[in-house]
Amino acid sequence: MPPARRRPPVGAARPPAGSIRRPKVAGRAASAPGVENDAVADDATATTPTTGSVDLEKSPTAATTESGTDIADTVESSEATDAAEPTTGRDTAWWTPKTMLLAALAVVFAVVALLGIIRPGTSEVSNQAWVDTAATQEVTSAGRDALQTVFSYKFDTIDQDQAAARAVLNDERRGEYDSTAEQTKQGVIQTQTTTNAVVTDIGVTLLDGDRAELLASMDIAATQDTVDQGTVQTPVSLTMERVDGKWLLATIDNR
Repeated sequence: MPPARRRPPVGAARPPAGSIRRPKVAGRAASAPGVENDAVADDATATTPTTGSVDLEKSPTAATTESGTDIADTVESSEATDAAEPTTGRDTAWWTPKTMLLAALAVVFAVVALLGIIRPGTSEVSNQAWVDTAATQEVTSAGRDALQTVFSYKFDTIDQDQAAARAVLNDERRGEYDSTAEQTKQGVIQTQTTTNAVVTDIGVTLLDGDRAELLASMDIAATQDTVDQGTVQTPVSLTMERVDGKWLLATIDNR
């Protein structure tokens, strides 16, 4: 049978709570005073929400993102504004259809003036150079032959050469040619000069009835006493006149 518990005698006072000391047991450390209270306080601090001021400043990443968005919006807005604004004269290309037309007309007028379609002081000119093909070819051939005949001669055939030259000149030009023919003949014989004229290019600028105007380019090679004197290239403006059905040289201008 278990031993009977001892009871305090009747009327004896009980020890106050907490005054009963527990026996010490080896290996058990006494709890430090205030540890439990500190743990409770730490738990309370951890669970209590912070009521301090909140930092409302944006983080660098957010600021960068929003700044990039603002820049993109600004670029799109600028492009939209540029597209909506009307193009001014300074922004348009200078090579417009109007300027192209003016440039083309300028070229046409320059060519027409060169070919003699429009002549100063003449209100109306009947130019058949592009219409009457046969007559144009005829006067072109006559002009080529006349130039080569007048400017080609040899010291040993000077008489025949001068006679051939007279045959392609009209009356007025023939008179001028004869006035210097003898002097020219003597100089050619003394220096034993030979000239050979070749028309490289020739064209009719005006053909009006029995009168024609031509432009030509001519090479004249010369030798003296069998020594080469070189070749001269010269432009020539000439007028042809049809007399008794034959085209003759009326004027020669070595410009």
